[in-house]
Amino acid sequence: MLLLMAGIMSIAALVMILGWYYYPRLDWQIKRLAARLNQLIRCQRRDKQAVQQLLKSIYVIINKGMTLNNSVATYQALDLLKLAFGYGLVRPGESARLMAIGVTALNTNKPDTVSFIIDAFRHLVRQLPPEAIVNAIEQLTLIGIVALKQKHNFLAAKVVECNFDIMEKTDIAVDHQIVVAAIRTLKLIGVLGLRRRDTALFREINMRLSVWLIANPGTDDDIVTEIVSTLTAWLHRITWLGDTFLFSIIADSTFSLIEAEALTDAGIELMIDDWGNVAAAACLNPNSRVTGLIIEFIFKVSNHQKTNKQWIKVIPLTGRIAKLAVYRHGIITAFMVMYPILELGRKLLWTELRYVEYIGEFHQELLFRVVKECLIILTYAARQDILGSTGETIVDLFKCWQAHPEIMVNEKSVKKYCQLLLLSWLRNKKQAKKHMPCDADFMEPMLFSNIEKQRLGI
Repeated sequence: MLLLMAGIMSIAALVMILGWYYYPRLDWQIKRLAARLNQLIRCQRRDKQAVQQLLKSIYVIINKGMTLNNSVATYQALDLLKLAFGYGLVRPGESARLMAIGVTALNTNKPDTVSFIIDAFRHLVRQLPPEAIVNAIEQLTLIGIVALKQKHNFLAAKVVECNFDIMEKTDIAVDHQIVVAAIRTLKLIGVLGLRRRDTALFREINMRLSVWLIANPGTDDDIVTEIVSTLTAWLHRITWLGDTFLFSIIADSTFSLIEAEALTDAGIELMIDDWGNVAAAACLNPNSRVTGLIIEFIFKVSNHQKTNKQWIKVIPLTGRIAKLAVYRHGIITAFMVMYPILELGRKLLWTELRYVEYIGEFHQELLFRVVKECLIILTYAARQDILGSTGETIVDLFKCWQAHPEIMVNEKSVKKYCQLLLLSWLRNKKQAKKHMPCDADFMEPMLFSNIEKQRLGI
């Protein structure tokens, strides 16, 4: 027992001696390094070997300070490092070394130290050549990702702030790869932020990126491609979460970019393709509330473009999504996926018949394209039921529409559009009466006058 007590006391005494030895020694070393740094700053010709030795010694002090939990010494050494970076004392591969101590600090649960290290990155990046800045951004990204995984969200926010500083001080025309790397960082942190349900962080990234893009319109293809990839990655995560509020945020900001012409035409086409793919994946989930919203947004973008070319591409795209939903879930469950294209057709028909004198060929052609695509979807749905027909499926569609009073603006208008679908389908049938559905509520009264039938060719 006495020997055990003696051993414990010996260990305690050793710890006290080591503590007494290292703490003053670190303070003394820091003062010495500060003096050496001042000498190098004043020198007109700096010895590269002396610079390397000085920076190496500073890193040693930082690591010692973290090992001994001496936060004062660690912060003082980091201040020396920032001062050295500010005066251009930088070695090749410096960002990798800084990233290494940042990850070490995170793994030892020292988030305050990491905050100082991120500040040091700001000073370092100002002294790096363009090709090295891309590497520095990637290494800063790693710190942000590890910080988010360890739930230090304020550190991820600092990384985001540092990235925006880099973007704002970069000449896009010369160093667009730096901007691409910075946007890629924002994409990764945004996705992880959404995964962590950090709505505030995502909103901040999304808002600031939109502001930057609107302030820097007409960017090159690489930047636009990365922007579309970022928006699509965020949308995919939002769709997985099924959060309509977050979707409204990204949809509003994306449309503001389109209105401000911050995205090129090629970028908009790429975005429509990618968002259509996300909608197709989302429709496999019968409870997804975002699929229909994505399709409505695609229609909104196409309407803003006001080109027949865009509609020719978009209508079959949404038709394929609707057919996939019908195949997986049937027409009743898939109705909300079909609803956007059905509602588009209803609005086009109402406008076509109400403003006859002001409607051009483009509008009528668009209506016929939508009707044709709707009939393709409904014919496909009818084939899923061996005993059913397209006419009966149209009646089922009308009843399904009636079952959603929250989205039925005008029942008469809905019924008229469904009758248009039926009459358009019967137009190609040799024995129209034979294929006529036997549903009096749907068929009577017929809402089209002879003049309207003639105008629509039915």
